Amino acid sequence: ACEKLADWKSRGIEAFISVNVSPKDFYRLDVVKELKKLVEEFEIDPVRLRIEITETAMVSDSVDMNKIVSELSEYGFIIEMDDFGSGYSSLNLLKDINLDLIKIDMQFLKDSERNMKAGMIIKNIISMSDDLGIDTLTEGVETAKQFERLYDMGCKLYQGYYFSKPVPVEDFEKQWFD
Repeated sequence: ACEKLADWKSRGIEAFISVNVSPKDFYRLDVVKELKKLVEEFEIDPVRLRIEITETAMVSDSVDMNKIVSELSEYGFIIEMDDFGSGYSSLNLLKDINLDLIKIDMQFLKDSERNMKAGMIIKNIISMSDDLGIDTLTEGVETAKQFERLYDMGCKLYQGYYFSKPVPVEDFEKQWFD
């Protein structure tokens, strides 16, 4: 990811890449040191390398995770909570950990088509996040109808097959940068 960001930077492309950091890596490595080393080695702005951490990983040890997330944020990394709503302590995490973005778990969106409560939860997550100054992204958007509903709820960021299926980086570059 850092190598690709450095390549894009050399071509005048200002983009970002979100990378999932495994919960195991937080305890096996000095994640903050390793990530700082990488962005310095490749001479990229840390804001371009977004760090995704699953909600489950954040729940496992929120005190240590809060310290790590704070250090990463202070250095300039954007911190994203992946799979928001899939665990049990989401609201506590929003209160305790400094996040830039939460990715609403795709299961809420799937369930919202047949369960009004799931749709209300999405709407309230978006509203609450706005109030807290946290961006939201909804995962799993596959249809125009889903996109329109989310847009009407105030969602501003989306991810899913409606926009693109996973593609090799070369195809992505041709589609977006050429």
